[in-house]
Amino acid sequence: MADKEARNVPTLASIAERVGVSVNTVSRALRAPNTVRIELRRRINAAMEELNYVPNRLAGGLSGTRSDIVGVVVTSLYYSEFASIIDSLQSALLEHDLQVMLANTRYDADQELRLVRSLLSWRPAAVAIIGVDHPPKVVELLKASGIPIIEMWDTGGAIIDTAVGFDHTRVGAAQADHLIAQGYRRLAFVGSVRENDKRAQKRLSGLEAAAAAAGLPEIVKYTAQQGGSPELGEGLTIELMERNSEIDAIACNSDVVAFGVLRALNKLGKRVPEDIGVMAFGDNEAAACVSPSLSTIRPDRERIGKLTAEAIVARINDAKPNTTVVDWQLIVRESTRRGII
Repeated sequence: MADKEARNVPTLASIAERVGVSVNTVSRALRAPNTVRIELRRRINAAMEELNYVPNRLAGGLSGTRSDIVGVVVTSLYYSEFASIIDSLQSALLEHDLQVMLANTRYDADQELRLVRSLLSWRPAAVAIIGVDHPPKVVELLKASGIPIIEMWDTGGAIIDTAVGFDHTRVGAAQADHLIAQGYRRLAFVGSVRENDKRAQKRLSGLEAAAAAAGLPEIVKYTAQQGGSPELGEGLTIELMERNSEIDAIACNSDVVAFGVLRALNKLGKRVPEDIGVMAFGDNEAAACVSPSLSTIRPDRERIGKLTAEAIVARINDAKPNTTVVDWQLIVRESTRRGII
């Protein structure tokens, strides 16, 4: 990174100057807090928060020292949603002698802040993080770090530095457009839409906008804050169909939820795709194996991982920030194949 960026990274000296104490006092507050008065510790901690200072965990390291670590922050490890990205990213980074340090936020904003702060304390060479929607304090810390920040999986929003991914709103619109082209008119959405899962929210927004543009009735939504699973999809679908028997198509926020949707519809005696079409997102390995096989959106995870690694190396070597949009595919299988197109 440029020298100018490095000089902007807060140091022990800048904390000491802000509080009006010596560097040694600030250092003691970090290494042996019980040796520093409580009131002074509070002032030092407040100054660190204000300046977005992150302690350096490298043994004997100077404030400007960088490791060969790349911090990678994902939002979930369930159902291998990001496994291919991490595998591809790690393989490509190893060719440049860079190591991955992985953190999983579980879609928890407070945990994201703690994990990002912890990763930055190891003075990573760069950070790759899922999504472009983060708590304000996380954005402040990442911007203040002076290192390359690569946001993965999403490009639909304000970008800190560099991004590699796709527009999730367009994905939701594509789900709706496909169902409409197959002759479905009463659409529903089923799935996990957690408060901090902005990508799922964007896909739902795109689905609703496309349905409204086509003059369809308002989409019926059955969602939950818990993580997506077949059990969740099954339970929500049974509840949905008990109250909305006119529904003829269901879009899901993930394949694993859609597996439960298919199971519920089978129990209810509904034919797929004749009575109800089912459309999902993710192209899980089992999507082509269930019966009926599942229509879905296939993101190019391996390419996102590879391009993220390339972006990290380029930014370390002072290339300019940029945004790379990665294509995805709409995979049509039996669950929506009415033959109307």
